[in-house]
Amino acid sequence: MSGFAIAKRIFIQMFRDKRTLALMWFAPLMIFTLMYFLFTSSGADATYKVGVYNLNPEIVENLEDNHIEAIVFSSEEQAEESIKNNHLVAFIAEKDAGHIDVTYENSAPAKSAVVRAKLQGAVIKMQMGALMSLGQEAVAANPNLAQAVPQQPTINEQYLYGEADSDYFTTISPVLLGFFVFFLVFLISGMALLRERTTGTLDKLLAAPVRRWEIIAGYLLGYGFFALIQTLLLVEFVVHVLHVTVAGSLVLVMGVTFLSALLALSFGVLLSTFAASEFQMVQFIPVVIIPQIFFSGIIEVGGLADWLQFLAKFMPLYYIGNALQSVMIKGGTLGDIGNDLLAIVLFISFFTVLNVLGLKRYRKI
Repeated sequence: MSGFAIAKRIFIQMFRDKRTLALMWFAPLMIFTLMYFLFTSSGADATYKVGVYNLNPEIVENLEDNHIEAIVFSSEEQAEESIKNNHLVAFIAEKDAGHIDVTYENSAPAKSAVVRAKLQGAVIKMQMGALMSLGQEAVAANPNLAQAVPQQPTINEQYLYGEADSDYFTTISPVLLGFFVFFLVFLISGMALLRERTTGTLDKLLAAPVRRWEIIAGYLLGYGFFALIQTLLLVEFVVHVLHVTVAGSLVLVMGVTFLSALLALSFGVLLSTFAASEFQMVQFIPVVIIPQIFFSGIIEVGGLADWLQFLAKFMPLYYIGNALQSVMIKGGTLGDIGNDLLAIVLFISFFTVLNVLGLKRYRKI
């Protein structure tokens, strides 16, 4: 009953603190919306401007068909100046047949990579067209060659996960979902318990006939309710407003996200015991939160060095991101993410036990 009393006090306290509720419930929606537009407003339809000199007209036409704006120059001299003055991504010059020089601006290597790939594609397309013309001429001269000339194959594309128009935001949205919930609950819960300590409220609770586990249970129950509301709002917003595709169960997504909030809650309460002020609590973020971002799925963990993959196993966000990606992108079931859920529950249990033990240092009597 004491735990419920503590939770009730937290309910009243949180509902009076409108700014904290706004930070916890509505800030993630705003950030998610901003990132949605940032990641989806540019992509396959982006146009890149390049300069060309003496380039085969067929190659130029193929480039322009693939969102490349080609500006024709009368000379290849001072290519670097032409790139700077005209804000070009690259300058392409064909000195003689079969020899093309390309100078890339390369302040944004991703743009250079796109132009490089589209230039190679345009050259291959021109060569394939020339080969097809030769084949047709040979068949016209000797109809018996019709069976020997290879026909252009028809390519049927299928995708195991996602759609043909899936973008980068679709890939990282599960990671962002888990991270925002984890980070904001961690920050708010840690700050809240720190305020309880600095104002003397925690000392009064510890002086009362209340067991330490009841105090921790009250905090988890109280802030867990607001974490649940945050989970429901954010998941519903991402799915029904931003229209992020969820291949698996929406209920399972909410369950994983809520567990990530409970994990952040127990973790934030634990770290708050080592901070003497709000500033010190914020100082934990670069040490314990930011490193986890790189292991949450934004970077493919399977492609990292072995020791980094081993290190990832100790990062809570690794399991959260992996579980959400499995459900939202791959349509994973409860059995598919069972190991990730077990790891998350073990982390919650471990931090909760440490929280109960850690209250000993504050009990005066």
